[in-house]
Formats: sequence, structure tokens, C-alpha cells
Amino acid sequence: MTSKKTIKAVGLLSGGLDSTLAAKVVKDLGVDVHGVYFSMPWGCCDKAKAFEAAQKIGIKFITLQLDERYLEIVRKPKHGYGSAMNPCVDCRIHMFSRAAQYMRHIGADFIFTGEVLGQRQMSQLRHSMKWVEEGSGLTGKLLRPLCAQLLEQTEVEKNGLIDRKKLLNLSGRSRREQIRLTEELNITEYNQPAGGCLLTDKNFARRMTDTLQYGYRNFRETIALKWGRHFRINKDFKAILGRNDDENTSLLRYAHKDDTIMQFSYNAGGTLILKGPQPNSEILSIAAGLIQRFSKFKNEAPQEINYWPVADKNNIQTIKATLINDAQFDKIKI
Repeated sequence: MTSKKTIKAVGLLSGGLDSTLAAKVVKDLGVDVHGVYFSMPWGCCDKAKAFEAAQKIGIKFITLQLDERYLEIVRKPKHGYGSAMNPCVDCRIHMFSRAAQYMRHIGADFIFTGEVLGQRQMSQLRHSMKWVEEGSGLTGKLLRPLCAQLLEQTEVEKNGLIDRKKLLNLSGRSRREQIRLTEELNITEYNQPAGGCLLTDKNFARRMTDTLQYGYRNFRETIALKWGRHFRINKDFKAILGRNDDENTSLLRYAHKDDTIMQFSYNAGGTLILKGPQPNSEILSIAAGLIQRFSKFKNEAPQEINYWPVADKNNIQTIKATLINDAQFDKIKI
């Protein structure tokens, strides 16, 4: 007697409520689920929570890293932006396209996601859901188990791989029903609905716009966009000043090898990362002035600030700060 073929699926798992619930629903239908987490430095997801959710549900888990290809989508999205600089539709097309590659690699039958019809105004309306399917080459193979009964049948359902009657009919922005279902299904590991992609934040979007306009050396550099105060000194140099010890430590960890580190010789102000190779004394002095402006010496005479290249931490030199007035400050602030 021939054994029944195991149905295999790839599910996008963010660690949030909806994607966790969707994975549980599909897993309980007897599907071999492979959870995929997309790692980005300033997104809305939580890798630790996604991994915990995968373990709790009992599914496989891998991480895929977003890279420079994703930044090009942020730079010029085909379907436009949302409230700030968030290319929601193009973002999902990119993620689903990469998930589709993984689906084919492991011989899975379909992809699923925790999207709910009408929950997000840009990416989860009927027409935008259709754009995502078509753009990622997943027409008929993209299942949305939380709202499937409100959508057209997929090939997955038509071919009997999934019982449509056991899928859900959720819609709208309220997550009351999802929370009820997590209690019913004993799901405890997930992020509470809150926050969101930093690209929807107008302050962060300004920093990203500046980065894309003046250039970046690698995708890893964009991690620092979420920390500190940011200043564009000129087209070649940018300064990021930490606001607390945690940000100072993070900025040091992610500094590029061509950057310059600047700070007082004693604990009197924040750490500044001057981004750009081989700054001259004028640029260094302006950056030093930013450190002094946010220190206890703000209203005193120009102070001496230490600096050294990331690539040579023993090459410590000093520069006298340029006092920066309000007009100059407003001009360079991002």
C-alpha cells in the first residue's frame, strides 16, 4: 500500500501574533512546516520570539538575511510608499520571491503567511495581495490561512492539499479573535501587536533618505540608523552621536573600518562615529563641536576631543571643538 505523501509548506514567521497563529493552524493540518524568518536591522520582527514560536509549535526554522537588494527596493519601489518610506507591497514581493526560491529548494508545495484581509491599508487589501502573488510568481501557491475563506481558492485548496473548511475568515484591524484563538490553541510564544517597521517612522525615514542619497558602503551600515542623533556635515561625511551608554556601545560595534571614533578622554559626553574616510581638521572640529554641544561643557570654551580611526585604536589624537550655534546645528541635523 502506497503511503500518503507528506505535504510540505514554507511559512513566513516574524515572531508576531498573526504569523505564529498561521503557522500553528497549518501545522495542525498535518503539514510539514518550515518557518522562514527574514532578518533586517530595522524591521518590525523579533528573531528570538520567532525562534521560540517555532520551537513551541514544533516546526523547522531558518533565517534569511535581507541585503543590498532590499535597499534598492526601499530606494525605488514599484508600488510606492506608505505613510513614510515604507515600500510595503514591494517589500512583501521581495520576501515572498526569496521564500519561493527556498520553497523550490526543499521541494515544498506552497507558501503561507499570517496576513489578514484589511489589517494593513497598503499591503493587505485585495488588490495589493494580488500584486504580491503575481509579483513573486506565487499565483495559486500563496495561502493566507487566517483569512482564506474570504479570498479566492488557491491551487493548494483546489488540489486538496489543504482543507479549506479548516481555514479561517478573519478580517480587519482588530486582533481580538486572534488572541482568543491563541488561548484556545495554547500559543504563548509571540510578540504582542505593537510598534512596526521603522520605515513608517518619519524621523527614521529622513535618515534612510539621507543614506540612500549620499551612499553607503554596505548593508550592515544601515543598522546604525536606529541609534543616536544624526548629522550630515557635507556630502562625504556624516556624524552619529550616541545618546546613552547602550547606543554608544552599539555604534562602536557597528562602525565601519574607515570611520573615525570621537569622544572626551573622560566620561563627559556621548561617543560620536564620524562616517567617511580621512576627514580633515575642519570636519573633525565640527564633529567635536557636536559632542561638546551635548555635554556639560555646552556653554564653555572649545574643548579638546579625542579621536582615532576604527582601524587603529592606538592612534589617538586630539582636536579642538568648533562651537556650533543653533543655525549651524539646524542646517546639519538630519
